[in-house]
Amino acid sequence: MIARAAALIALAFAAPALAKPIADAPIVFPDHFDPIGTPVQAVQTASGRTVHFTDTGEAGWKPLLLIGGVGTSGRAPELVAFLDTMRRRLKVRIIAVERNGLGDTAYDPDWTFADYTSDVKLVLDKLGIGQFSLAAISGGGAYAGHVVAAMPQRITSWHMLAAVSSSPADGKACGVDQATLEAQLAPQVQAPRIWWEMPRDGVAAHVRGFDDRTADEGARAFFIAGQKGDTRGVAREYKRFCDAPAQINGLKAPAYFYYGMADKLVPPSHGAFWGKQVDGKVTYRTYPGEGHDVQYRHWDQLLLDVAGYGDRTLVCDSGRAHLVAGPVDPGKLAKGRTLGVCAWAN
Repeated sequence: MIARAAALIALAFAAPALAKPIADAPIVFPDHFDPIGTPVQAVQTASGRTVHFTDTGEAGWKPLLLIGGVGTSGRAPELVAFLDTMRRRLKVRIIAVERNGLGDTAYDPDWTFADYTSDVKLVLDKLGIGQFSLAAISGGGAYAGHVVAAMPQRITSWHMLAAVSSSPADGKACGVDQATLEAQLAPQVQAPRIWWEMPRDGVAAHVRGFDDRTADEGARAFFIAGQKGDTRGVAREYKRFCDAPAQINGLKAPAYFYYGMADKLVPPSHGAFWGKQVDGKVTYRTYPGEGHDVQYRHWDQLLLDVAGYGDRTLVCDSGRAHLVAGPVDPGKLAKGRTLGVCAWAN
């Protein structure tokens, strides 16, 4: 009886047998996690101010500094992540440096274009990046001009998508004081979906979830650090555009300017202003009938230009995308052809 009890106890505490692996299981399990967004990093200036930035981080890839539009945070590159597979295939690494009073970055009323240029240098030096491509979207253009002016020798190519040279549209922001402008912007800043309202027949009609992602970006820029819809940062951006634009000398790198001919907010004349200051080759990519969302609609072409295919144009022909030599006049595309990846034709 005692022996039988002992055997039962031993059986109860015995280690369970390991299940045999199923040799023909159709599942391939990952050995790493999928990215859920580029993390925000931080570095301090010599004076103790914190600079926030993002970096997709692929060592050895082509570095691209991306400056987002008015009121965007350091996570603005996530707005073009709908072409991230293409970015990775072309081996383009994206860095973004956050601006004053947006996202995680505290508001400083005395912060200037020169401070942004200094912040960019600090981040690039921290990452060990010497030369880089530069792209700016919409209001980011004014900042890009100062970056180019400050370090033309480090720029390998310059790209401006519907990007400003000075105050956009009719310059109404220049005729009011800071406090008045803050009050005027409050209804939009405190409701990111209103701030980011896009044309329904534009990019949002093709990219699933784009509207939601832009609203998320607005919430991050204006609320993430407890700003509670603080309008100071974005109002100061608009006022900053009223200053004289940067004057550029010595840029020998190729420049590419992408503008919609129907863009009433930032017309192609802004690109023409920048083009006159470039010593190297300038390629104007203009799009008849297109408005301000050129900045996202033609991100595929920008990636190709950054990656070294600037002498080609991406065209979708009857469901198959391919590169064609030289520039293409969008108004003369044959029936069944569209610019960019074929996803735009769907």
